Amino acid sequence: MKRNRALSIKNWIKTMGFELTKSHLLNHRTKKLKYYTLGNFGVYEEITPARVPSEKKQKFISWTPWGDSIEVHSVKELSTAYEEFINYNPSVVLN
Repeated sequence: MKRNRALSIKNWIKTMGFELTKSHLLNHRTKKLKYYTLGNFGVYEEITPARVPSEKKQKFISWTPWGDSIEVHSVKELSTAYEEFINYNPSVVLN
């Protein structure tokens, strides 16, 4: 994912009030996962470092109420996933 897209998704996550719930390393410290939640809705960021910082691989993955994981490529896709979650779970109280 291009750096500008990743930054815009991270800004949207911050603006919406998501909280960093958990962060950990995988695969002998070659991947970093950061979990963000807002109420019961969540998205995680997967970061694979590279030798050159500008080439690091970054992707965002959300999950549906049905347990399916979807890779998010833009703020619009993440916003749509969030809206679908709210429409499916209208009684969910967000903090």
